[in-house]
Amino acid sequence: MAKAHLSHFARYVDEELRTLCREKRTGTLFIAFANNWLAQIGLSNGEIVALTFQSKHGQEALGLLRGLDVQISISRFAEGQPPIQRAALPPTDLILEQLKVAPGSSGKAAEPVSGRALTDQTKSMLEQELMEFIGPMAAILCEEAWESATDLETALTILSRELPDAKQVTRFRQNILKRLSA
Repeated sequence: MAKAHLSHFARYVDEELRTLCREKRTGTLFIAFANNWLAQIGLSNGEIVALTFQSKHGQEALGLLRGLDVQISISRFAEGQPPIQRAALPPTDLILEQLKVAPGSSGKAAEPVSGRALTDQTKSMLEQELMEFIGPMAAILCEEAWESATDLETALTILSRELPDAKQVTRFRQNILKRLSA
C-alpha cells in the first residue's frame, strides 16, 4: 500500500509506523522524502530490528531520523521476511518516541536532551542513575561511553543498551529527564 503526499515524518511515525508495530507486522517500510532522501525501517513481529537512512544504518540512522521535519512523498510497506541485516537498537517503544518528536516540539523524549552538551555534572548524574540499575559496573560502562558520546542523547542511547529490558530503559531515561528538569 503506497501513500502519496503524507504528513511530516514525525506525524507519520506516530500514526503509521506505530500501527504497523501494534499489528505485529513483519517486513520493510520504504519511505521516500520530498527532498529525495530515503529511509528503510525493518520490522519483525512488530519490533523495529533495522533502520537505514541514506547510507547510515542502526544507531547512526536513528540519530539522523530523530526529529526529522521533512515531508514524505511516498511510502510502502513490503510484507514478508524481516531484514537480514539487523542492528543493535534500543527497544521499539523508545525508537518510536524518539522518531516522532519534531524539532522545537514539547515532546518529552527529546526536548530537554537534544543538543545538550555532556558536562561533568551531567556525566556524574548519568553514572549515579545507571548505578541504581546495575550497580558499581556503571562506573566502568560510563567511562567507556564518554569516549564516544559527545552529547547527552548519544550518552543515553549508549548507556541504555546496558540495561536488560525495555522497562528499565524507559525508567532510566525518565529518571534522567526528571533530574534535568529539576
